[in-house]
Amino acid sequence: MSGSTNPPEVSILIVARNTAPFIGSALASARAQSVADVEVLVVDDGSTDGTADIVRWHAAQDVRVRLIAGSCKGLSAVRNLSLDACRGRFAAILDSDDILHPRHVERLLAAQRAHGDEICAANMVEFQGDGKGLRAGLFADGKAWRAERRIGLDEFLAGSMFGSRAVSPGYLKPLFDMAFMRRHGLRYDERLRIGEDFDLVLRAMLAGARYRFLPAPGYYYRRHAASTSHRLSPLDLEGLLMALDAVAAAAGAAGEAAPLLSARRDNLAGALAHLEVIAALKGRQWRRALHITAGNPVSRRLTLTSLREAAAKRIGLDFSRLASSPWLRGEEGQGALRQIMAALQAPMHPPADLSIPAASPSPPHSTTTPPRSRPA
Repeated sequence: MSGSTNPPEVSILIVARNTAPFIGSALASARAQSVADVEVLVVDDGSTDGTADIVRWHAAQDVRVRLIAGSCKGLSAVRNLSLDACRGRFAAILDSDDILHPRHVERLLAAQRAHGDEICAANMVEFQGDGKGLRAGLFADGKAWRAERRIGLDEFLAGSMFGSRAVSPGYLKPLFDMAFMRRHGLRYDERLRIGEDFDLVLRAMLAGARYRFLPAPGYYYRRHAASTSHRLSPLDLEGLLMALDAVAAAAGAAGEAAPLLSARRDNLAGALAHLEVIAALKGRQWRRALHITAGNPVSRRLTLTSLREAAAKRIGLDFSRLASSPWLRGEEGQGALRQIMAALQAPMHPPADLSIPAASPSPPHSTTTPPRSRPA
């Protein structure tokens, strides 16, 4: 048990900022894991809505829950604090507004022990709604995603392309072998505002990590206004391009990953051009928009997709994966819905009349980590 002086087998890492409506469900699902030898480490990054109070309440109920103060320097910096403070042999990522299947960690550990992969990730269920009604769908659906298998670098990168309909394994929340991560100096790139999870896994794979996919969904991803409202900005894409250029330089121009990384770069550049097209259309600069799309097939495809989706919304059509999911009609889908509903309806917040301990969060963990072996 992580309440002892012995390191836990798994650290469940959560970073949070103003997620009081959701973090109780996340914490309860983490505490309810069938593997008891875990710690639940929460880094609160300056929340002002009572998030830290909810974590303290859970910590008072369960010695495995730890609260650490964040640095308020951005998501990647906060995630690095959680990596620094992680005491487990393995680290499982849980976003503060999501929920875990009770056997999520157990299944990931079993796969890791059976095959030795440095990264293991389970399929996800995307859901939207509350304890009274839900819409949900399987994230990685289709024949190719019904069996446990290893994901290669080519498939990992192909799924990451903007405008692609392929499933992106980069969105899955992995279990990391922390010995491997530390040996290679792998940390989140603090220059990135988005795509930091994908970037970390990509660099791990380039360093030799093997990525195993488990088809049984063990992670429940919540879609809500805050999680879906982020729009890409030119600054975001420029950051992704800068990070990718550093990764490509470290990998070497002659490596077998070079053409894959080059294709990813072309895609990111096309997405950046797409934003220029949208800005031109909003400014009624028709010729400029046509000029950009004429010379960039990626931006042209993304722009046509955006226009089609905008038109569909105006007439009330819903093309999202949550609109209709055949998977939900099966026994597995119905079971997942029951688990999500139970998690949402359970009392996981401090009672209104409960006196919450006023102790401040622990200071940021001071453990140093090895220097990076490759640029982020």
